[in-house]
Amino acid sequence: MNFLAHSILSPNDPLVMLGNLCGDFVKGSKLEGLNTSVAEGVRLHRSIDSFTDSHQLIREAKAIVRPEFKLFSGIVIDMFFDFYVAKNHSFLKKHVEYVYDSAHAYSTDLPDSFNNVLFYMHKYNWLEAYAKVEGLRRIMSQMRKRIGDKSPLDESVDILILKEQEFDILFKTIWEDAQKKFNF
Repeated sequence: MNFLAHSILSPNDPLVMLGNLCGDFVKGSKLEGLNTSVAEGVRLHRSIDSFTDSHQLIREAKAIVRPEFKLFSGIVIDMFFDFYVAKNHSFLKKHVEYVYDSAHAYSTDLPDSFNNVLFYMHKYNWLEAYAKVEGLRRIMSQMRKRIGDKSPLDESVDILILKEQEFDILFKTIWEDAQKKFNF
């Protein structure tokens, strides 16, 4: 799961939600300097990642893209998952506004490295962009540039289009399982 799914799988507390979003930007046990609620969100992020990484259907989804994307198959599936969540979330626009408003209101409680990401996330409206194939392709292209052109991440969207029904079935079940486990 990527940013959108993590933000949705959060309790109704903006600081916990933001901590859940920035989990990848807080390394190791460096929680001591964080706001208590942000630290709780980071722990939630790690719990969600552990859940999804061990989910059999995530392994199946990664196996579909692994031949072409190898080490980047996890990134590809995380992004595909946010595409699935975005296109099936009935309150997407309202939720995205909540995320961006919360990020603005509590930016001083977040790691600087994540505030830099939030700037671009908001500027290019990544969270809503996930809902459309071309938005996902654009985000994947930006990621490809950021990691040094090591993998044609933007081309992964072609696999998503080709196997969309198969991914929809996998992600629907995974999302239901995640919502049951992290029910707030």
